[in-house]
Amino acid sequence: MSGSYNSAVQAAKIYQEEYPDALIHVFDSKSAGPAQLLAAEKIAELKEKGMQFPDLVEAVTDYLENHVRLFFALKSMTNLANNGRVSPAVAKIAGLLKIWVYGWAEEGEIKPLGKGRGEKKTLAALLKTLEEKGYTGGRVKIDHADNFDSAAELHDQIRKNYPEARVDLGTCHALCSFYAEEGGLMIGVEI
Repeated sequence: MSGSYNSAVQAAKIYQEEYPDALIHVFDSKSAGPAQLLAAEKIAELKEKGMQFPDLVEAVTDYLENHVRLFFALKSMTNLANNGRVSPAVAKIAGLLKIWVYGWAEEGEIKPLGKGRGEKKTLAALLKTLEEKGYTGGRVKIDHADNFDSAAELHDQIRKNYPEARVDLGTCHALCSFYAEEGGLMIGVEI
């Protein structure tokens, strides 16, 4: 989220003024929630391997830009429309027809890619979309907004197609739960 990123950059500048030797880098993930968690885990993994700061920044920047994607499946887009993230007309039509909307975040913008009626059809279409966008069995983080059953179903579908994939379930927190709204899923995927 741009506001969060800008706040983090300002905090880094303030801290660096007081501690000029501190090594600080703020990553612009152009993403949220589970995709950011994948990046945090990558930072920890590289740090544990002893990677030095400048190389770590370069590696994680590449990871975020080329190997991590955020997908979503939403039962409602009201809050996204209210905050200018999607067209109000699209949100209203989807709500009236009780259609799930699935898509991804591209360069920080939310891009609906399709719609489905019913959980099973939507999740199957979402999995197909993950594959079309380059998913081949990498790590996956699925966060849900009070919809464990759909998250678990997507987990099972991914594991059925990619038995070696590491797929973790979690819950949406704070701002992510606001945007995902009740029943929504956010999926961080390693491409």
